[in-house]
Amino acid sequence: MTRSARPKVFWRNFSSALLDGPAINWTSLARRAPRAIIAYVAILIALRLSLSPFMEIDEAQFVGEVGFAWNYGNSHPPLYNWLVRLALELTGWNWVLAVALVRLSLLGLYHWLCFDSARRLGGGRAGILALAASALLPQIVWMSIQTTAHTILVIVASVGIIHSLALMRSGKGIGAYVWFGIWTAVGALAKYNFFIFLTSFLIAAWMTKSIRRQLFRRPIWISIAIFVAAFTPVVIASLNAPLAATAGRMAKLSNAIGYLESLDLPHLGIDGLLSLLISTFLWSGPAVIVFLIGQVRDHPRPAPDGDADVRKVLLRTVLIGLAAFAVLVFAADYHSVAERYMAPILAPTAILIALYLPQILGARNLLAISGALYLVAPVAVAGIALFGTERFNFPFDAVSLAIRAQNPSPARIVSNRQDDAANVAALLHWPPERGGAQDIVLVWQGGDAPGDNALSHLPEDAEPIGPVTRVTAPTRNQSGKLRTFSFQRYSSQLPLPDQSSGG
Repeated sequence: MTRSARPKVFWRNFSSALLDGPAINWTSLARRAPRAIIAYVAILIALRLSLSPFMEIDEAQFVGEVGFAWNYGNSHPPLYNWLVRLALELTGWNWVLAVALVRLSLLGLYHWLCFDSARRLGGGRAGILALAASALLPQIVWMSIQTTAHTILVIVASVGIIHSLALMRSGKGIGAYVWFGIWTAVGALAKYNFFIFLTSFLIAAWMTKSIRRQLFRRPIWISIAIFVAAFTPVVIASLNAPLAATAGRMAKLSNAIGYLESLDLPHLGIDGLLSLLISTFLWSGPAVIVFLIGQVRDHPRPAPDGDADVRKVLLRTVLIGLAAFAVLVFAADYHSVAERYMAPILAPTAILIALYLPQILGARNLLAISGALYLVAPVAVAGIALFGTERFNFPFDAVSLAIRAQNPSPARIVSNRQDDAANVAALLHWPPERGGAQDIVLVWQGGDAPGDNALSHLPEDAEPIGPVTRVTAPTRNQSGKLRTFSFQRYSSQLPLPDQSSGG
């Protein structure tokens, strides 16, 4: 054999082994899956802590927002904030560790619920394929390992509802209804768009005779009692709060998207409808396409796994949710639907794909692709953080040291960027508590005087009592780039304007 022919033979043999190797032992893989999920989450947490000692924007939104309350800024129910507060108490108020633990533990819980739901409904193959499908969902494999907060919690709650249904189908009795109540409560306390999913699920369950008989039995009152007990205080608090406190995020649907503005018709959300379709495809399209390709070599195609009625309920849940959201967007003339807004509706995607599109001959390739994505995504996140200009690597430590050196008296930290203020406040241990008469330190990026955007975050009576100080320092990564921040101390007798942000 010539030297030039050897690589060709190697790759032909390698491809043949990959495509037509020994049958996959799905039972063995399913037995190892929970340990793999724990290891994956542990690696992600270690990676996050090694990349930066500061918080990115979704993590930073909780600084100053962890006191006990029933509603928080930016139209959010309380559960995620409570989880962050618990993590802070457990970690000695280490902000970066606390927010990373909450988010990435929830991501691990999502993976386990997806896996175990699919396994209970369709067997070991379905469980493993649900994990494989999750690797092809950008909101899971990419966004959730670097950002998001309430979104991952509402995804977990939605998948938890499916898991409780799987428990009912496997004969777990009263315990399954307890979990159904717990997950409905978690979803309601996570994000208000959870109710789109819950309503769609209940309608789909009612439409399916066998599921209706199993779900809507006397034990469902246990689920209702748990939900009512958990959510009633939030409802009462919301009724006593301005509408913007609970529905303010709906305004974000009115933000126009540049490339769709030409399709905007008066009083009709045509552009919003297209935005919804695009977001739906970006959320779940890649996984569906790859799984369909994986079945190309299977003749005949394998029958779907699991219970036909459960598959029907899950598919109807997604379709009803999408239809309801589409009607809302179209009738209310909304313009943009971000992928994260689709999270509760499309949360069952991985389970649905695993049940409807089982793999035989293409399974080995699909598992290889998914496994590679689970590895590549964290590496890519690390590369961007180490060599790019990620905001959570800005020199917040240098800014906080300069503020303390100039005047060590505690003050409220304010900025036109909430994550700038939060990181500096956390490093100084000066949480930006609302209200009260005390000094304010205004922080902004750049060496010029503060612009109107930064000044708008100050109370009307704020007066400068210190000089403008400029701090220039390198970012905390390998890029070597310099960033300049400025700050100035003010005095005020009025509370800060209410300009909550984050998501």
